[in-house]
Amino acid sequence: MNLKVKAAIVVSACTMFLSSFVTAAPQVSFSGYLDADGWADFTGKYYTNTELDLGLTVKFSDAVSAHVYATANGVYSTMKDENDFLRPSGAGSIPAGYGVPNERWLTMNFDGFDITYASPFGTFSVGDIVYQYGKFNYYIYKRKSMITMESFSRGIKYSVGNDKFTQDLQIGIADLDMYTADINGASTINMSESQSVGLFYGIRGNSQLKFKEGTNIFAGLEYKGSFGDALSLKLDVGYNSLAGEERINLTTILLEPSLSFGSFTVAATAFVGIDNVDSVNITADNLGIGDEMFFYVEPGYSFNDNFDFGLPLEYHDPNIDIEKDGAFWIVPTFYIYPIENVQWWIWGQIVKYTEKDADNAYGFGSEIIVTF
Repeated sequence: MNLKVKAAIVVSACTMFLSSFVTAAPQVSFSGYLDADGWADFTGKYYTNTELDLGLTVKFSDAVSAHVYATANGVYSTMKDENDFLRPSGAGSIPAGYGVPNERWLTMNFDGFDITYASPFGTFSVGDIVYQYGKFNYYIYKRKSMITMESFSRGIKYSVGNDKFTQDLQIGIADLDMYTADINGASTINMSESQSVGLFYGIRGNSQLKFKEGTNIFAGLEYKGSFGDALSLKLDVGYNSLAGEERINLTTILLEPSLSFGSFTVAATAFVGIDNVDSVNITADNLGIGDEMFFYVEPGYSFNDNFDFGLPLEYHDPNIDIEKDGAFWIVPTFYIYPIENVQWWIWGQIVKYTEKDADNAYGFGSEIIVTF
């Protein structure tokens, strides 16, 4: 055999042997969501609110990847209490919250880490797990949900499925205290490309308390459907059984249709929270939603790919059990889309309260939204 051929064979064999021990450098990618606004209430006060969510993905192979998440959020801004101590206020929420401008320089906080393994038998994620069911399309509550609020656990998640059916199951330690853990699941049935139904269910319990006083249960259903290019519909129903000496039952219903007729569109939301407690907003305490009932409809017109106009017309009732505590809103809004994934909203607001002697409220603001 030719000496050069022998050498080539030896080099090839050595290369193959060494490659079995050497892995390629991992692929690194970033994703994120930015929402920032500023507005005035026409009483001489100005507010700024910010949310920035960043995700880092390190892909080691087609099967194994790691994820790191960080958040800067005005909802964690602080405010001095009656004893001059700084306390989290939650005032800087997006959109149009009451964040104090000199507190807008936010700290970036660690938000979670997980490792994901995609096996032939399903996908496993271990680490910090987040779940949130029944999300709103409505712009004020776009970061909130009505079956469960955004909830965090450190544990394991398993997902398996195909184009017709998917199943998620997760178990973990809740970030509430040293005694609370949760188990929850989601089952999604895709009846067609345009019709799907999701079922959500879970339990979160305190190991130091009896079931009645220390365990919450939730269940929910979500239907999503589109009918041609003109109509799409989302319907959510949620149920929460909340712990306490006297357990609280909370039922939430959300209907969100949208219509499209060429350049004309109509989006709408109807929401109600029904509980067995008088004069207390259970939806606010349990889900962070300020209204026990509200209705919203927004006719809109698209001038071109870069410029839209909408006229939200709304009624909000913070507590169904209290008379004349509601308000009517008119919120004309200009939407500017300079490029894909970048939005700029400019809006005004008139608020008419149902309380006869209450003065009207006004607002004017600007909001930018970027996803990547």
